[in-house]
Amino acid sequence: MPLLRARRAASSVALALLVLGTVLSPLPTSAAPTSTSADTGRFAGTARLPGCSGALVRWPAALDTDRGVVITNGHCVRFPFLGAREVLVDQERWTRVELLDGRGEVARAARAVRLDYAAMFRTDLAVLTLRETYAELAGAGVAPLTLAEAGPSRGDRIRIPSAYWTEQRVCATRGTAYRLHERAWDWWRSIRLPARDGCAIRGGYSGSPIVSRSTGLVVGIANTGYVGGRRCIDSACEEDRRGRVRMVPHMNYGQQTSWLLGCLDGGRAFDLDTPGCRLAKPRA
Repeated sequence: MPLLRARRAASSVALALLVLGTVLSPLPTSAAPTSTSADTGRFAGTARLPGCSGALVRWPAALDTDRGVVITNGHCVRFPFLGAREVLVDQERWTRVELLDGRGEVARAARAVRLDYAAMFRTDLAVLTLRETYAELAGAGVAPLTLAEAGPSRGDRIRIPSAYWTEQRVCATRGTAYRLHERAWDWWRSIRLPARDGCAIRGGYSGSPIVSRSTGLVVGIANTGYVGGRRCIDSACEEDRRGRVRMVPHMNYGQQTSWLLGCLDGGRAFDLDTPGCRLAKPRA
């Protein structure tokens, strides 16, 4: 399966689940803060998690005293992966998160203490709350990113900075897929990221922010890609509005993040019961 999380191979089963065949060395150790003000370089606001990337984001009405929020893929927060309609909410977590400065160096080693949300239905997304506040992070030179109110349009130039690899991909989007299927998972309005146009992402890019080059806003997060093999099993496949299914060679994908803004109570607190929230809710 091509989900872009990077894992060590521990058995033949784990080997089969490796993303793009990537076997990784241990993560770099944390470095001391390198600045006292927020950076705005290519890696500013990115986050490194075990096997994945992510982004520090700030809700529109958040206060400096609020705890920081990190978003990544839903498939990054648990292994085995979540079920096709499984949704996790409000769970205690203790996850190390390395937050990078603009140059790609670790500015602060933080802790995620709560999993607010995780799902692999409609969008492959997880929301984590840190122990540290935005004020504390700013003092370490960590600048949060801002979410766009809508996803990208066809032809928009975007960049994908991976905190896991401290490297970046740049390309123009090819619009969105009406539905994207991979094994039992079903994602809506997935963002097309052409590998041959510069977005040849690999294992460890899971959860990397997709950033508009014109606005600097986050329009999505990378999550899966084409590796060949069996349609809808080894590689994701697209379904159009007429129900026709096809696997698109050399196409990678990202998931929508603008839906998060519709799930904020007063623009500050994440709440699935907010009127108009489009994210999947736990089954009763």
